[in-house]
Amino acid sequence: MVDVASGGQARHYILTPWWSLRGWKLLPYAIQHLSYPHTEFFREDVFRLLEACDGRTEVRWDGLDDRQRARYDHWEQNGFIRRCGPDESLRPEQEYRFYPVRFKESVQWSITGRCNFRCRHCFMSAPHAAQGEPSWDQLMAMLDAFERCGIKVMNLTGGEPMVRADFWELVDEILRRGMCVSTIYSNGLLVTDEFLDGLEARGLQPAIQFSFDGVGWHDWMRGVPGAERIVVDAMRRCRERGVPTTASMVICRESVGTIRESVNLLASLGCRMLKVGNASPQGEWLDQPEHYLTQEETYEAFLEYIPRFFEDGAPITLGLEGFFTYDRQRGEIGSPQEKRVDEGNFARALMCGHVRREMYVSPKGNVLPCMSMVGGPIEEKFPNMLEVPLEQILDDGSLYMDITNLRVSDFMAHNPDCAACEWRTQCCGGCRAVAVRDGSTNYLAKDMITCEYYRGGWKTRKDELLSGLGLL
Repeated sequence: MVDVASGGQARHYILTPWWSLRGWKLLPYAIQHLSYPHTEFFREDVFRLLEACDGRTEVRWDGLDDRQRARYDHWEQNGFIRRCGPDESLRPEQEYRFYPVRFKESVQWSITGRCNFRCRHCFMSAPHAAQGEPSWDQLMAMLDAFERCGIKVMNLTGGEPMVRADFWELVDEILRRGMCVSTIYSNGLLVTDEFLDGLEARGLQPAIQFSFDGVGWHDWMRGVPGAERIVVDAMRRCRERGVPTTASMVICRESVGTIRESVNLLASLGCRMLKVGNASPQGEWLDQPEHYLTQEETYEAFLEYIPRFFEDGAPITLGLEGFFTYDRQRGEIGSPQEKRVDEGNFARALMCGHVRREMYVSPKGNVLPCMSMVGGPIEEKFPNMLEVPLEQILDDGSLYMDITNLRVSDFMAHNPDCAACEWRTQCCGGCRAVAVRDGSTNYLAKDMITCEYYRGGWKTRKDELLSGLGLL
């Protein structure tokens, strides 16, 4: 046996059944949940304490210093470990595994480019299946690569993912490999009792994210009569079965006035979180400018709605396209556009933390930082995991990793007028997906939406509004 420290009475600890020991290139010391996205990283000396929680190793309590004891107490209180006898051991899937690639925790995976709706604003042109659909063998090749790289969590999207005849076979294969399905994105048509029975039979309870584009306008946006009734019925069904739901809402000139009514309806259906955003002029929506809201009109609508949101009791966790966020569980107000990085830390501050943990894979197999880059010219600049090994894509030198590793200082060096801007430490260059939304392939271009947020005075107006409401 290997003692953590010498002397004193021995204790035995073991990881609780849902945690595993993991490591990746540059991040070799981690603990990861086995059924939902949660990975924590440690220094080597701290990890060695955790590694001793294998049921066999003696932990000499009297030989530990106060900080080491406090760590064991913290881990025990928070459900990472428990006391055990010397005869217990970790299950094979809990034992340490090292993956010689850069860390990715989850993948948002478009398993098809087909859809059973005809959404007039679809940025990936799913009504015309512009992205196609990978074969079963191609899906398995991608899943093999995810497994080799230690990617644990699958978030299944499309198109509409359930239109695949082999959807359940894919889910079963994911589970067989010890991976998990965290989120399924759907328009609701196929979220039937039979579908929910299928989840229950497999012990699965992923969040289902529904699309909902405004009371009275959802049918028109989705191109299918009865689409609103369909998604409302699906959400009621999920609420009755205890399946967690979230939603996304795309607004346009016609539907912008329905935000309040839509939020309250979704909250009444048990929806936990709603993201509201402006339709992008790409894909199916490319040549319909009569429906576009300008950014100024979008922000004005958000300012008008925020007081109504709090009048209604802030009934849901809400995100208004980077402009405003409210976390209902924590009671916290924020904005993704306000990064607030001290100028002295630009050298190490990353442009986007989200892409460090998650990646997006298109139906074609293209590996992108996020789904928002699908459908534009930049998509074809990214590597394809059906042509290039994922291990190679997740190594420095690919366009994908260039963006993943992009630092605020890199952006500022490319945009000297931004480096001289008074808002630079809060903006930090904005979002790379938004920067290429107009068809550009220059991922170092300015994010003009974030620029408008600051230089157009919208942040100031929002802060004044929130202060007047007693929320700042």
